[in-house]
Amino acid sequence: MEVYEKFKIREISHLKSPTIYCFLKANGISETYIRNLRKNSSSILLNGTPANTRTKIAPLDTIEISKSPSPATQTNLCEGTLDILFEDEDFLVVNKPHNLACTPTRSHFGMNLGGQICKYMQEKDPNFVLRILNRLDRETAGIVVVAKNLLAYSSFSKSRIQKEYHAIARGNIYENITIDKPILTVTKDGINEIKRVISPEGKRAVTHVEVVKNFDGLCHVKLSLETGRTHQIRVHLSSIGHPLLGDTLYGQSPATTCAKTAENTQPNHTMLILKKISFKHFRTEKNVSLEVPFPPEWKNFA
Repeated sequence: MEVYEKFKIREISHLKSPTIYCFLKANGISETYIRNLRKNSSSILLNGTPANTRTKIAPLDTIEISKSPSPATQTNLCEGTLDILFEDEDFLVVNKPHNLACTPTRSHFGMNLGGQICKYMQEKDPNFVLRILNRLDRETAGIVVVAKNLLAYSSFSKSRIQKEYHAIARGNIYENITIDKPILTVTKDGINEIKRVISPEGKRAVTHVEVVKNFDGLCHVKLSLETGRTHQIRVHLSSIGHPLLGDTLYGQSPATTCAKTAENTQPNHTMLILKKISFKHFRTEKNVSLEVPFPPEWKNFA
């Protein structure tokens, strides 16, 4: 069953042309969204009748556009209970645990967050398209925002998103710092590798690091990002000699004992969490602010 977003036309004098296309553009609908609407003859209705983007409009007309003009996501549905922080008609926000991939991969096809979300949405919306707005690494825990329709997806990128990460880094850091170092994706034979490196040929990346507390050879830090490069926090902290505890990809040193770690063992994941997030909801224009508690394995550090 098609679900529509409805617009009541009140004024068209400001439009370059009195068409559905110009109206949608003036109301912030992206080219990608409009392109998807064009693929299905029932994705646009004018006064209840199928129309296209070139159809002329007039004041008091009603335009309806499909909320999910793209084909539904076809993926392996995964069992699991979602820790839901917020949900309305546009967004689903969940708390992802450590060691759970956000999307299906060859090694995590049978259990991943995307599969759990699709299973949860199966009865709510059979046309659901999985659109995770802020993917986290498999080992990283914390808040994940999902757009339940294309309008929410398109609007989210225009919002000012504020994120607060927390991490446990190796060594002691005694003052707040800003790391401004470009990050380059490592490639082999033209194929992207998992690892990223600091390189003048990379893309600009800026991380602000605030010291929360120092422990015996470890430091709890709070982080905010000006840019969103893959593995940015992990690469930047490693580049200044403070790789994250549990990070085996970016400079994890041989296992060392630490009185703050249960039974003197190392965690089986990177100690990194997206703890807080806030964004302005495009429909209500209200600020959505969410925070999650630290996972149990953080009890000796947080």
